[in-house]
Amino acid sequence: MRMPGWVTTAGPRWAAAATATALFAATALTSVPAGADDGWSGDPVASSAADTQGCAQVLLVGARGSGQEAPYGDMVDGVRSELASRLGEQRPDVDLAQVYLDYPAVSLDDIDTASVQDMVLGEESSAAPAYVASVEAGTTELERLAGAEAQRCPDEKLLVVGYSQGAEVATRALGSGALNGNLLGAVLLGNPLHYDGQNITELDGTASNRSYGLTAALYYLKAELAGSTGDRQAQVQRLIEVVVALYDGTVDAASFSSAMSGSGAAVPGEAAPRTWSVCTAGDPVCDSADALSRVLTRSTTLKEERSDGGSNHGSYTPENLPDTLDAVTAELTGLPHLAAPEEQAAATDSGRRGIILATLGVAVVLAGGTGVTLVRRRRAGQGGDEQAED
Repeated sequence: MRMPGWVTTAGPRWAAAATATALFAATALTSVPAGADDGWSGDPVASSAADTQGCAQVLLVGARGSGQEAPYGDMVDGVRSELASRLGEQRPDVDLAQVYLDYPAVSLDDIDTASVQDMVLGEESSAAPAYVASVEAGTTELERLAGAEAQRCPDEKLLVVGYSQGAEVATRALGSGALNGNLLGAVLLGNPLHYDGQNITELDGTASNRSYGLTAALYYLKAELAGSTGDRQAQVQRLIEVVVALYDGTVDAASFSSAMSGSGAAVPGEAAPRTWSVCTAGDPVCDSADALSRVLTRSTTLKEERSDGGSNHGSYTPENLPDTLDAVTAELTGLPHLAAPEEQAAATDSGRRGIILATLGVAVVLAGGTGVTLVRRRRAGQGGDEQAED
């Protein structure tokens, strides 16, 4: 009730507080979270643009194979599609973002007998320079991405799926330890760095334990022939002998593992339970001893071997990866649950009510505090100045 003889005037402090309260309430009431896309259905962005996306529970990183076009290539995309279907049924609340690894992924089709011999017996590198540069670029980018995302989104987990050259890139990034901190898992399909004794989990695939990837074999051959003497013909003969040992499965596993560690291709033991590798028998990329022996004896070229073994190297489709996909699905479904859309809506409504009540409460407190000045006016006819009280 308004008291006779009194008027109220709003002082500067009240006006400022009221304005701030009104703005806060208006902002809160209009900032309603939109329903989040689960992330599976959208197109992936390049890894170099990963920071244009919001943080997610899982960041899917697809690394395509040699000569494949961005973004993923068919093998990686097949895995992505199958996981999307499974998670849509079992855990639609999993929040996911996608990137494709931004790297050259050059082809290996131009490698022939002479170039393989040069790779192993030469003094520069044990693999084709263009291929090496491509792998190094991919490894550097994957390591950069992992570090940047760990800083930007510390709770985000990485799921890396690599095929062929992309699997080698992922293996090298694992070997550097760059993925250890936020790794949910890595899927390596037709890995050129596959070898006996590798720290991996193999649930699918038909290749034997004594299968060796093309790049792994070349690094091992280079290590075995380092410092060898004699003319080129004698060196080539020794090279063929070592390849035959690879083919026969009589290579010393410890020596091979040592060569892999020396080339930065060893997966750390702690990552083994979350690193799933699949190799099909006769795949000239991950089970290369037979193909490599023919290339070195000039019976064929790597391009021809890849063409002849194309069905094997292209066998990494979801129907051939059941146990691997089950394992990855288990990791994804084991993630903490996010609030369902109806729960988010209820929380939003509750928050609105709370904001309204808080706003009213603030207004009452401010009105009863020092922000209001009461001015008492003299009754008419009494004269004198007005008196004011705070």
